[in-house]
Amino acid sequence: MVEVRSTSGGYELLRNGQPFFVRGVGGTVHLDRLAAMGANTIRTWDAEGIDDLLEDAHAHGLAVCVGIWLMHERHGHDYNDPREKQKQLDKVERIVKRYQSHPAVLAWGVGNEVELGGDFDLALRSIEEAASVIKSLDPRHPTVAIIAEIGEDKARRIAHECPSIDIIGINAYGGAATVPERLLAQGYAGPYLITEFGPLGPWESPLTDWGAPIEQASHQKAQFYSNSYRRGVEAERLGRCLGSFAFLWGNKQETTSTWFGLLLPTGETTEAVDYLSRFWTGLQPSANAPRVSAIRLDGREPDSIKPGERFGATVSVYDPDSDALEYEWHVVRESSDRRTGGDAERAPEAVANCVIAVQGPRVMIEAPTKPGAYRLFVFVRDGTGRAGTANLPFLVTE
Repeated sequence: MVEVRSTSGGYELLRNGQPFFVRGVGGTVHLDRLAAMGANTIRTWDAEGIDDLLEDAHAHGLAVCVGIWLMHERHGHDYNDPREKQKQLDKVERIVKRYQSHPAVLAWGVGNEVELGGDFDLALRSIEEAASVIKSLDPRHPTVAIIAEIGEDKARRIAHECPSIDIIGINAYGGAATVPERLLAQGYAGPYLITEFGPLGPWESPLTDWGAPIEQASHQKAQFYSNSYRRGVEAERLGRCLGSFAFLWGNKQETTSTWFGLLLPTGETTEAVDYLSRFWTGLQPSANAPRVSAIRLDGREPDSIKPGERFGATVSVYDPDSDALEYEWHVVRESSDRRTGGDAERAPEAVANCVIAVQGPRVMIEAPTKPGAYRLFVFVRDGTGRAGTANLPFLVTE
């Protein structure tokens, strides 16, 4: 049994009668490592084929916020088509009946950012219809409406128009630290989860003169995770916040291959994970990731590079453990397949034969011969399963 209970200062989550503060991530990989770092919950975006995942999570002492994917209007869903509506509600019923008795289930995530790119009134109706089905079948687990930020009135309207929703889940990046006060400003004083938080997103980051979003290096990302957690989550731990899910425990292509991943594709953890582990356990990690801050070109501006020209670059890095560091550099085309709302993107190809020489944190690059927008990536590994990353957009012009 999981329930939301009012307290003298706000709300708390009770799981089997005991207070439960969500220390979570979005992602489903390396659950053994995740549990060892102090996490207690994972979040999924859909529930198709999660039988083995629930078993694995339970074996590692992890709860699961089970996401039930609701279709988006921007993907072609027609809210006014009764057949589509019934198909979706049948799916909700099937998922809840299948998994409601599993001991790993913590809550039901009702959709994910279904309002993006569509009619908010219709999205609210869809959320409430799905949540109503869930509550009729399973009153033992709370429902979470997961939205993209809170806008001017999203939280207030969900509270008023979705009576079958128990908790508001907020995906917030640049604004995660100010969620508590902004919720109050729109008249919502109920319980919330930060269902995604991380670095500045591509949609809110500064741009180069040629329109390329500037990604934070892994050290700046770690500091951003920390500030968001301290102010948006920990500050309201005894108040309205029931916990959080850091994004993303894994990796994906979204503008770049490194933008949101807490892990490299090769499995190394980044500095943000060190911060999260400290928050979750109250202890310093036994080892620390390299602190990678920035890439700088040697006496060059990144918008004035000629085809085939050679130029040097240096990455700023500090390793608290004085480990021997390994440097891997790549030149990659700027992504031409940018989507919204986390939709799947094609990864751009790396450009061969651009890395001429590597000497510690310094590299010599030969620019691609084809004019266009590119990024210079560096991956800094410490040999103990930890790493840092940075990239620099640059422009090759005739």
